[in-house]
Amino acid sequence: MRAYARPPVAAPYLSSPWPSWWGHKVARLPAHGVLIVATDLQGNLEDFRALAKIHRKELEAGKDAWLVLCGDLVHGPPDELTGPDWPDHLGTPYVDRSDELVLEYMRYVQEHDSFCLLGNHEHAHVGGPVVSKFHLDEAAVLEARLGDARDRVRAFLSGLPLIAVAPCGIVCTHGAPWATEPDLDAFENLQYEGHEDVPLWRMLESGTVGALLWARGASDLQAEALLAAVHGRPDYGFVMYGHDIVREGYETSGARQICVSTSFALFDEAKTYLRLELDREYPDVYALRPGHEILPLHPAGMR
Repeated sequence: MRAYARPPVAAPYLSSPWPSWWGHKVARLPAHGVLIVATDLQGNLEDFRALAKIHRKELEAGKDAWLVLCGDLVHGPPDELTGPDWPDHLGTPYVDRSDELVLEYMRYVQEHDSFCLLGNHEHAHVGGPVVSKFHLDEAAVLEARLGDARDRVRAFLSGLPLIAVAPCGIVCTHGAPWATEPDLDAFENLQYEGHEDVPLWRMLESGTVGALLWARGASDLQAEALLAAVHGRPDYGFVMYGHDIVREGYETSGARQICVSTSFALFDEAKTYLRLELDREYPDVYALRPGHEILPLHPAGMR
């Protein structure tokens, strides 16, 4: 089994040292405590606050608890889609508050055990191609809203990890496990910069960074290759990712993959997150049970 500890990295623009995961491509979780994992908020501040409430409840119960977000924290729909023009395929209506969310999250990680993986939308700010989901240039729109905070946010996003790993078996990525490096040390040599001019349709072929940010599906063999790089064996653990939209909340693929949708483009009743006990083992996705590890973000009657 791999070692899962890294020394802290100091940072100039926060009032306290940056968390130990910042600046590493691999975020290494401990073998104890509780893990809350969620995906794809895309500017939904209320859903983030619901996750933070869940996280704090674990802490108040005396648990060591981590909140992990699997990328795409930012870039939601434009204001003109609110009201009667809101399309059903975007789920429960909300207002994009990406600027508030990213700044609130930057404060949150100073006080809580939490990190966000790099998603393809964050990558657009720190060396990735232009993303044009709702605007011609999503990053430019958000950075204009951020004003004087733009450089602080870009610096923060540049240090987000690409993957998260834990001895319990889970490997977290933003997109599907289409590619891997041979081992965890090799992940640390990857660069986020240099993808600015890569066409989106070429990102899957551009290397591990592009593949893990843009893939919407992967084969069993591809997932097993990533697990082997992380855990030293292909037949232990599973990969959890987001990026794609699962309208029912989650979908498994074989024994080694689960795609989870926590927020973006879902109706509240389908929004889903995972809760794992880090001192247990989850040898495959069949160890994940609805109502236990697979949970609703907004339980019926609670919102």
